[in-house]
Amino acid sequence: MIRIVKSQLLDIVPLELGFIYAEKAKLNNGQDTVAFYVYDQDGDRTLPVKIKMYLEAKYGYQYREIAKKLGNYIACDSVILKSGGVATLFDDGSMNIFDSDGTIAMQEKLVYQGCPIRSIALDGNCFWCAVPDRNSIVKFSPIEKRVLLRIGGGASVAFRRPVSVFKNDNLLFVCNEYNNTVRTINLKDYSVKDYLKFKEPVKKYFKVGFFEYVVLDSGVYCLEDKDK
Repeated sequence: MIRIVKSQLLDIVPLELGFIYAEKAKLNNGQDTVAFYVYDQDGDRTLPVKIKMYLEAKYGYQYREIAKKLGNYIACDSVILKSGGVATLFDDGSMNIFDSDGTIAMQEKLVYQGCPIRSIALDGNCFWCAVPDRNSIVKFSPIEKRVLLRIGGGASVAFRRPVSVFKNDNLLFVCNEYNNTVRTINLKDYSVKDYLKFKEPVKKYFKVGFFEYVVLDSGVYCLEDKDK
């Protein structure tokens, strides 16, 4: 396991050949600001970039309009839809769906059993999301505006405060903050299995090509030499 980024991040967005991220920084006068960097996994190098590259990677071609409407464009998860639109989800459950021209098509406050839904992974016309305070994963339909399916929760101990989800083929990867694990859900039969275990809370997991990455409290790691 190789640490790529040491600092704690404000946001991270996977790219085709690496990822782009935002972190806190200090100006020469001591004021706080936000700096943006891209990690090129082929060249194994990190380079500073302008905010435009970050916003376009996260929100697509209408990034200016979407960022303006969101205000806090760093604190939410996002997915670019097949239509060219964008869906965003904040940790308090506030969801926005934008059309391909950047106009708002839907605004909803997503809750499940009174608790906010967070994180977002696209699956056809639906989204997989986490409900940390109910130890569960849900499938939400924006068309029907309701939860179609729940996995975990109740008496189940499959998940321990799940905070992030990532979909790759027929697997959904779930990051569990309380027991430092990544578990998988097979979306064909909804079976849950252990995948990765760490010594500190795991915030995010994502895959870029053959490379796997996790965001821990201590930084961003590539699992290139993990023992599985």
